[in-house]
Amino acid sequence: MVWPKLTVSDYPEMLRKLSAAAFSVTLGCVFFVRYRIAAIDQSLDALEKVAPQIEALHIHIPFGTFIIAAVSAVLSESIKLHDKISDALGIRAEFDARWILIPMVLLSGSTMERNRFDRIASDRKRLMNDVFYKYASSGRKAVIDKHLITQALTAWSWYWVCVESFVLLIPTAAVFMFFRDWGTASLALALMLALLVIMKVNRAEASKYAEAEVSAILADDCRRQAVKSVFDAL
Repeated sequence: MVWPKLTVSDYPEMLRKLSAAAFSVTLGCVFFVRYRIAAIDQSLDALEKVAPQIEALHIHIPFGTFIIAAVSAVLSESIKLHDKISDALGIRAEFDARWILIPMVLLSGSTMERNRFDRIASDRKRLMNDVFYKYASSGRKAVIDKHLITQALTAWSWYWVCVESFVLLIPTAAVFMFFRDWGTASLALALMLALLVIMKVNRAEASKYAEAEVSAILADDCRRQAVKSVFDAL
């Protein structure tokens, strides 16, 4: 696993950042669970009697702990865990409609009719490619300020780090509750609440950059007419 930069300039970098965060958060959770719950520590100890410790970043990590963290990191990147969570909760669908597609309809000069709103919701992914990522994608030659795209991707990357960390803390808190370690379970829940606050801050940042990207795309008359024609065809 390659440890990424804090800022990200394209989607693969964001996936690596999420994978590294999943590894680190899971590592911390498992270490803490083992420290607090003897039964789990003893179970993993049995595995580690026949397996070596792993050294990462000059830290010796017990094999059982490393394997759990590594599996978490691999799943985060391979199945795109943030996408699965987003689809289940409608996070990107709501954001794209509210902060990108509907503003682009209005600012391009197209009309916002009831049937058009329904089609925006049902055809969101194609529309995002046709009117937004066509001009603001990190994977193509962007026609707007590249720095603006990097800022938006970085805000989203931190948002998804918090989302995945929140999900990883759910089973951690559940384990502490199962073993009736209520104090530590409360600490895990407090961390989850803190993550919700940070998520809200990063979502606000992402919406700010989305507004700026939309304005930059539509600042050009040719692009604005092209975007309008896409929405008029709905």
